[in-house]
Amino acid sequence: MTDNRAFLAIELSQDIQLHLREVQQQLSEMGIRCVRWVSTNNIHLTLQFLGETPRAKLDQLTLQLKPVVAAQAVFSFQVQGLGAFPNTHRPRVIWIGLQAPAGLATLQNVLENSVQSVGISVEDRPFSPHLTLGRVKREAAPSEIQNLSLALDELKVGILGSITVKIVTLFRSDLHPDGPVYTAMAYFPLRG
Repeated sequence: MTDNRAFLAIELSQDIQLHLREVQQQLSEMGIRCVRWVSTNNIHLTLQFLGETPRAKLDQLTLQLKPVVAAQAVFSFQVQGLGAFPNTHRPRVIWIGLQAPAGLATLQNVLENSVQSVGISVEDRPFSPHLTLGRVKREAAPSEIQNLSLALDELKVGILGSITVKIVTLFRSDLHPDGPVYTAMAYFPLRG
C-alpha cells in the first residue's frame, strides 16, 4: 500500500473564500507580484498535518477519530486580520487570522493526541490557527519584499465573516505542477 500525504482541516464557506480572494486582489492591486497566491478553493484551516502516511495508519486514525470528534461541541470563530510569518517585516507566508475560541484549541489538541496514539508523528511547532493566502516567492527581490511589508502594514482587514465548525475533514493532498489537489477521504462531525 502506498503512503498518502494527508492532513486534518476545517473547510471554509464559499462566502469566506470570496472575501479571501478579495484580499488577495487588493494586495495584487497594490503592486504585490512576489507572492504565489493559494487558490481560494484550496484555503482551509489546517488542524493537523500528517505528512506521508501509510493508508493502514489513516484507516486506524479514522476509526479512532469518529468518537473523539463526535464528543466535541460545535463552535464558531471569526475570520479577521492580516499578517505574515515570521512577521510583516520579513514575510514568507501571508495569512488571514482567526479570533479563535477555546473550542478550537481543544479540538486541535484531541486530534493531535489521537494522531500520536496511532503512531503518526506530529509537527514540533505549536498550533497557530491561520488561513494561508500565499507564499513569498524564493526569487523575490529585497525591494519587492519591502513593498510587500509596507502593503501588509497598510492594508487593514476587519472581520470577513464567521465559520461554524460542524465537521473536520481528513484530506489527501496530491502535488501537481500547477498546485496541490485536495481530496476528502473522511468526514468527522462534531456534536450538535
